[in-house]
Amino acid sequence: MMNVALKWAGWIILCVILQSTLVPYIAVMSCKPDLPIVALFYLSLRLGVMPGVYVGFFLGLGQDLFSQSVLGQIALAKSVAGFVAGLFNERVVRLDPITRGALLIAVFVLNDAIVMLVQIVKSDGSAGMFFTELLMVTLPRALYSLVFAAIPLVWVNVVKPHRLID
Repeated sequence: MMNVALKWAGWIILCVILQSTLVPYIAVMSCKPDLPIVALFYLSLRLGVMPGVYVGFFLGLGQDLFSQSVLGQIALAKSVAGFVAGLFNERVVRLDPITRGALLIAVFVLNDAIVMLVQIVKSDGSAGMFFTELLMVTLPRALYSLVFAAIPLVWVNVVKPHRLID
């Protein structure tokens, strides 16, 4: 179990480092992928609800510390995202790649919707730009992140498929 925790901690730390160093250089028209949420998505799919909630909380809290948002805003959003992705745990539900992609996009929309709703409540603003922001910012970011989320799927299913031993 400790081996699994160290492996996932390493992947998440790698994604956070790549997010802050490499991702700004591969942005397409100011649209950047979100690698930590992709790692959280795969962790939640593999390990379930509770690890997804805990990792999402601490990952979001770390991002909260370096952002201008309300402390706990991103932690709440990432915890809910880890919870929703963990509901589709691989041990319970087998997902094909198309369903996985749709679920990843739904997790992105849910994450950003929670962040935007907290911003609206905090600033006593109107929700007029809510759906426009989801459509113009969140959806392209989710689709761009889906490209990077496909890399582990291609690696596991095409490059190094599990071979049955006779």
